[in-house]
Amino acid sequence: MLRYGVLKWFDSKKGYGFITSEETGQDVFVHITQMQKAGIVSYTEGQRMSYDLYDDKGRTAAGNLQLVENVLK
Repeated sequence: MLRYGVLKWFDSKKGYGFITSEETGQDVFVHITQMQKAGIVSYTEGQRMSYDLYDDKGRTAAGNLQLVENVLK
């Protein structure tokens, strides 16, 4: 199921970060390998993203990432 959130922070040196879910407000772990799989090399904190949840060695994590353009209303 496709979900949406905002990139809270990501540290490329540590290799991970968190996306804040728009649905629940909770933070979702995101690993650098998922950013690389998505081809995301340039990003900004606060950037809206879509993602799916998957099990990463016993913890819930974000995968199938895509940057989403923010639409002004």
